Order: sequence, then structure tokens, then C-alpha cells
Amino acid sequence: MKQTFVHDISHQLQSAVFSSGLTTKLICLFCIIGYGLSFSSQCVQLLAVIPGRIMPPNFWIWTFVTHSFIELHIWHTIIDVIVVFLYSKMIEPLWGTKELLKFYFIVTIPNALFATFTYILFYGFTFNEEYLFERPIYGLAPFIGAYSVVIKQIMPDTIIATTPLFKLKQDHVPLLMVILSTILWLVHAVPIHFLIMLSFGIIISWTYLRFFQIHQNGTKGDMSSSFSLANFFPPPLSPIVSVLANTIFEIFVKMKLCKPFIKKYNVASSSSITINIPGADVADTDRRRQKALKALNDRMKVKDLSSEAWPELDEVENPLLPPTHQLETASTIIDMNNSTKEDLNQPQTS
Repeated sequence: MKQTFVHDISHQLQSAVFSSGLTTKLICLFCIIGYGLSFSSQCVQLLAVIPGRIMPPNFWIWTFVTHSFIELHIWHTIIDVIVVFLYSKMIEPLWGTKELLKFYFIVTIPNALFATFTYILFYGFTFNEEYLFERPIYGLAPFIGAYSVVIKQIMPDTIIATTPLFKLKQDHVPLLMVILSTILWLVHAVPIHFLIMLSFGIIISWTYLRFFQIHQNGTKGDMSSSFSLANFFPPPLSPIVSVLANTIFEIFVKMKLCKPFIKKYNVASSSSITINIPGADVADTDRRRQKALKALNDRMKVKDLSSEAWPELDEVENPLLPPTHQLETASTIIDMNNSTKEDLNQPQTS
């Protein structure tokens, strides 16, 4: 059982490595190089985000780009590479290389800004200078959290695992990752910035996909109900989250970053009313396309069956007809053959 699971994972990872695009391979390559450079404390200081050196007079702003490639632990690097390869295999064929690279920078750079601001707030409350100079911000945690949001968008309500108590769906993965990261932070398995960056990565990616991502037909965002922020949380928390999400949207509208949400009603037909939601059609199309690609990949991975001789056509029964009907057809053919022979034996008459 375990050998089969490990073999399947290794087979999928190998397939993802060879079929991935340039953006995915570059991200994973830089992660591996960044882990090698992390053995030098000077490289970590130069490439990771240090909040005290972002502020004047230093302005080490290049670290907003390089911080995501630094990892101090080998198991973090392995998880990053595996997740990026496996998830990009599903996302990059839909989006393309440029959109995936754009999404990477949209998630990681603002995330570093938010994490830096959070550390400055920690310093303001505690006056502990460690938050400014001795706690670097690094890692690919925001991109991993963002990937969970993308998979939830293109594959909603997908069941990952079934247990006697509950069914684990793709919708639950982002919140589950935050809860698991919180537990790991409490037991000192991951630093505090990992939890901060993962949480901000989920929020930033959802905001971009919900309101700003431009689709092929020119529409922006995904306003479908299945992708609302409230669906990321259990039903008791959904109303509270809805208020927060609506507040964020209203702020974007007032800042003219988003257009007001408009529903178009088609009342031309008296029997029904059609409601068109901007962005929903494109999102549904992408989901159907992704499911079709996934089904195709699953079929391609199935092992070839052992070669068997095709049965003769006379031995194949038609499943649409009852057996009695097929017997009647066969007897009719025999009667026709007999009658044909009798007609041949009779003398011809002019």
C-alpha cells in the first residue's frame, strides 16, 4: 500500500517535472540555489527581507524579489519544490507562462511588504529590536498558500479524502493550512513569519483572482458564488467573513480599483429570468477545461492493459436488446437461409 502510494507520487512528480513550463522550472531552480546560499549568513542577510534595512538610509528593496527563494531548512525546500511542480502542472496550461510569473510576483512582493509592516508593528508594541534586524523574512510560504486558492477556484467541491466523520474537500485546504501552520508555530516548528506570509498569501491571491485577474474575453475577476471568501470558512463563520469581504470590495470601489458589482437581468422571456454575473462564465469555463485536462492526464497515466484478442462480432451481444429478441433474430436468419436454398432447388419458370 505504502509502496504504491510512494510510486504514484514519484510518477506524478516525474511527469510534472518534464511537462512543466519555464516559469515553474526557474522558480524551483532558484529555490534550490537559495537553499544552498542559506548556509552563508551573509547571503541570508543580503537576500532575505530585513525590516530594519528596508527603511532609510539602507533601502534594500531588492530583497522583496529575492526573499522567496531563501529557505533555511531542507524539508521546507523539498515541500516547496514538490508543491510548485505538482500544482503548476495543473495551473500553467490554463494560464500560460506569463500569467503564472505575473501571479508569482503579485503574491510574493506585496506579501513581503505586509510582513515587513507587521514586524514594524511588533516592534512598536514590544520595542524588541529583533523584529527589525534579527528576524529575516524569507520563504515560499505565500506562494504555497496562493496555490491552494487557485486550486479551490478551478476545482471547487473536489473531494480529496473521505473519512467516517467528514469529507475533506478542496474548499477546506486554505483554512486547514492556516490552522496547521498555527499549530506548527505554537510548537516552534516554524517561525512566526511563516504563518504571517502564508495567511497574507491566501488573502492576496484571493483578492487578485476575485477582482483583478484579466481573462481571455476581457472580463476581470471571478464573481461566482462558489469563489466567495465566505466559502473558505465553515458555515458558522461565513456571515462574519462576508461582512469583511464586502467591506474590502467597497473600499476597492471607492478607490476606483474595481467597478461596482452589476447583475444583468434578461427579462425578454416571460417564462424565465436569466441573470448574468460578470466573470462567472469565464471561471466556469476554466474549471471545465481544467477538469477535462485532469481527466485526460489520468487516462494517460493508466497502464496499458495486457493484449487480448478482440472477440468475434458474432459473439458480442447487444446490451440494448433483451436476449429473447436476439434469439429471434438469429432464428429468422436461419429460416431465410433455408428458404433461399429451397428457392434455388425449384425449377425456374419464365
